[in-house]
Amino acid sequence: MKWIPQSLQHKIAKRMLRSAKGHAREKKGVNLKNATQIILVYGETDESKFKLVKDIALYLKSEFEIKRIMRLAYINADEKAIPAWHMRKLESDFFCLSDLNWYQKPVKNVQRILEEPYDILIHLDPDEHTALDFFVAESRAKMKVANYASTRAIDFDILLPAQEGDTWKQRNHRIIEFLSDSPLS
Repeated sequence: MKWIPQSLQHKIAKRMLRSAKGHAREKKGVNLKNATQIILVYGETDESKFKLVKDIALYLKSEFEIKRIMRLAYINADEKAIPAWHMRKLESDFFCLSDLNWYQKPVKNVQRILEEPYDILIHLDPDEHTALDFFVAESRAKMKVANYASTRAIDFDILLPAQEGDTWKQRNHRIIEFLSDSPLS
């Protein structure tokens, strides 16, 4: 196989993502007070972000008495380079470069999670990683929520508009506020 430039591979991955078809799923609006299972999907960059997402999960669990909150990270590294503090646990998992096919679609270590009918999928980092966008497209979650996403807006049931100058924390806090005050049942 010939060597292909990274930028060309990325363009092909984006094209494949645009033509990806999502799985059929039961769509249902759910607020945090009525949710029993949530999945938080994000791109992990360092231990501090890992801890922030863990804090969000703990907050949701204690404040809204949600039984199960799964945290799924995409780590842009080979499995051998995964940090020791990020291990697969009961409510925390990851997939990495070695779990992707040639055009950045996750094909290993995600199938069980994709099949799970979570009440809410919250994508904390839309448009940052093609691999996460493929995951969201194929998830069977009943409701998918994120801040503004330009790549695959069709995959989301609710997209909150971006506000200029927002930090990562502020954007995702707005999602939690919206879902906690929402009249969705």
